[in-house]
Amino acid sequence: MPSFKSNLDIQQNQLLNAVLHNLPDLPQNPVEGQLYYNSGKFTAYLWNGSYWIPWGETGGGGQVQQVKQYILNIPNPSSKSAMVFVRLYEDQTVVRIDSHFSNESRVDFNIECRTGVNDQGLLLTQLPIQAAYTGTETTVFSFSALSQDNWLYFSLAAGDGAVTIPKDGVPVEAPVDGEILGLLTITITCIIS
Repeated sequence: MPSFKSNLDIQQNQLLNAVLHNLPDLPQNPVEGQLYYNSGKFTAYLWNGSYWIPWGETGGGGQVQQVKQYILNIPNPSSKSAMVFVRLYEDQTVVRIDSHFSNESRVDFNIECRTGVNDQGLLLTQLPIQAAYTGTETTVFSFSALSQDNWLYFSLAAGDGAVTIPKDGVPVEAPVDGEILGLLTITITCIIS
């Protein structure tokens, strides 16, 4: 198979019968703008320089489904930053949750699906989701079906969930009501059911 070590300029001609790189998991060392097709999730992804973003529509077994994505940015999360962050207008299924924290702390949080803003909801995962500087992906869900007119609700895990790891390597738990300095980014990827 030929290998190119430089850009290939096809001078505004069509690229015919092209197929994205098929992999069961994420490619290593991606570059901004790189595409691949996840053969297990039947979804194409685009690397935006920070995250793998679902690209276009997904379709396994001949069925095409629309991909939706919700992004929540929380500066300096604390036990007081629990919030409802999206109302659902279509039935959806969560296929992926990515999280990232902007510094060396780790933030543990929960996401619930609620029928009403003040109602108790169902947790999407059995254990709290961890957001770390290196980024994470959650693919195991205890509840991933999101019904129309429900709400997604974010809250920090009990005890604030933050663990700061100083230079000496000994973890120190954050105060119960203290802020965790940094930016928490949560990305929920769904498909329309």
